[in-house]
Order: sequence, then structure tokens, then C-alpha cells
Amino acid sequence: MDVLLTGLGSKFAERWITLLALPGLLFALTLVLSWWLHPLGAAHALDPALLSDRLDPPPPRWPANTPHRLVFAALVTLAGAASAGIVAESSRVIARLWMGRGVVSGKLLGFFLRRRIRQAENEAPRDQRAHYLPERATRIGDHLLLAERRIHAQYGVGLIRIWPRLWQLCDDSERGPVQHAWNRYTAASMRAAWSLGYLALGLLWWPAAIAGGALYLSAWIAARRAAAETGVLVEALTDIKLPELAAALGVPLPHGRFTPADSHIVETVLGKGAYRPRDPDTPTASE
Repeated sequence: MDVLLTGLGSKFAERWITLLALPGLLFALTLVLSWWLHPLGAAHALDPALLSDRLDPPPPRWPANTPHRLVFAALVTLAGAASAGIVAESSRVIARLWMGRGVVSGKLLGFFLRRRIRQAENEAPRDQRAHYLPERATRIGDHLLLAERRIHAQYGVGLIRIWPRLWQLCDDSERGPVQHAWNRYTAASMRAAWSLGYLALGLLWWPAAIAGGALYLSAWIAARRAAAETGVLVEALTDIKLPELAAALGVPLPHGRFTPADSHIVETVLGKGAYRPRDPDTPTASE
């Protein structure tokens, strides 16, 4: 499901200024400030007297020169643009890492998965533990996986096959809530990527690291909420549009609604025949 949802970020260009341009400029100015305050040292990073002393000396002459000001503005702009580009790529990595799937996530977040499994084993009833054990290293990953599992349990179809077709059947008003929830998730991953930059600036001026830590915490909380909402909305959209998808594919619904008995025909159509059962009288290659 998380692979399919990446397509929901198609309107990213419309949010470029909000997510990258303005934060990039702010980060570049913070970089200049951190570099300027670095000589104060960690023990006096917030000392009012020393900060005042840094402001007392007359400004250097080069800012009075227009070409110098233009060069400085160009350097700040380039630094902001470069940091924005790095953040844009890093945010994709963070968004996938937060989903807790794959080999890399398993190695980096395996400890958290084992801890969550132990916690679930202690909280769930003994006869129901197998149904409640986490499968992803993060709660975000489990939120998205839960929607996929619930849809398969209810209708017998794989979300990875039906979701692109359901999305095509939806109009803008139907896509809007899912798109908005997913945009909030990508925005949270952007904030997390920016937070790593501020944590790095903490090497020059440690208060920047505090800002980075707070920014990452807020991004993680927002991502969890957005992922939970996205899973619920995807499940709701599937409930509403699945009969329409069956009608579009020419699959009759004898019961007037989509049931697991209808799933095989839909899977066969969408899988281009890959899901047709093998004739028991036909030998396989191994036979």
C-alpha cells in the first residue's frame, strides 16, 4: 500500500514554496547566524552580555558595497536552494523509513519492532495475540498495513491491484480527503528532514539542535496522525467505490454488493490472467 500511496504526492509542485523555498531561506539565515555566534562557545551560546558584545562592533564595510550585498544575497539563496534539494530527497527516505518496511528499516528499527511485539503480547488476550502482533517496526507502517489487511479480509482482493483503478474512478471531491491526509504525511517527512539540518547546525550553535529536536518530534507526531487518517480514508473509499470498480470491469454482483466470492474474477481481470486456477489434470513443469 505504501508504494501505491507515493502517487498521491502528484501536487507537490504546488506546495514547493511552502515546503522548500521559505524553509530553505530560513535555514540559510540560521546557518549564517550559527556561524556568526559559533565563537561564543557552547558555555556562552545564550549569554546576553556576550551576544550584546557581538552586536556592538561596527558592521564591516563590505555590506555597504552594492555588489557585495548582491553576492551575499546570491550565496544565501544558493545555500537555501541547495539545502532544499537535499531535504526533498531526504524526506523521501524518511517517509519510507517511517513505514518500517524493507531490509534497511528492519535493521535500523528492529529493536522498536521487537519492543512493540513484546508490549502487544502482554496487552492482548492469549487466544488473540496472533491477530494483534505488530508487523512493521513503526506504528505508521502498521496503520497503513492494517487498512490493506482489513480490505483483503473483507473483500478478498489485494489493495495493490485495485487501488490504482479505484483512484481513476474517483473525482476530485472523492480524492480530496485522501490526498489531503497524504499531503500532511509528506509535509511531516519534510519537517523531519529539515530537523536533521538544524540538528547538524547544533555543532556550530547548540540552541539550533534544540530547535531541530522539537521540529522532529512535532513531525513524527503529525506523521502518525496523518498515516492513521490515510489508512481509514483509503479503507472508506474502497468500501464505497469497489462495487463501481466491479461494474466498470463488467463483473456482476449477484448479492448486490461486493463479496469475497466476487474477488477471484476481479483479481483475474486485474492480474491479466495471473490468478486463474490451474487445471488439476494439467501437469506442472516440476511434474
